Amino acid sequence: MSKASDIINDNPKAGFLSPRELYDEALLGLSSDGRLIYSEDKILIALQDIKGLPYEEALDYYASTTIPSLANGNRHSPIIATQTA
Repeated sequence: MSKASDIINDNPKAGFLSPRELYDEALLGLSSDGRLIYSEDKILIALQDIKGLPYEEALDYYASTTIPSLANGNRHSPIIATQTA
């Protein structure tokens, strides 16, 4: 079992990004309130590597599908960690 699977299975209430075969690679860990934390950079890399999307298409896909899925206001929704310059 992978680290991501262990974290998700040990925290059944935590909301996770789906499909897991794509997003598990971007899982960083668990917040103090039990929410899963994903890396935005790693999500974009996974979209490029696993889905074979060029960077611009990966960014569009992320903006149009992943981000809106987090806007449900659920207290178990995942956190996306971003990096700023």
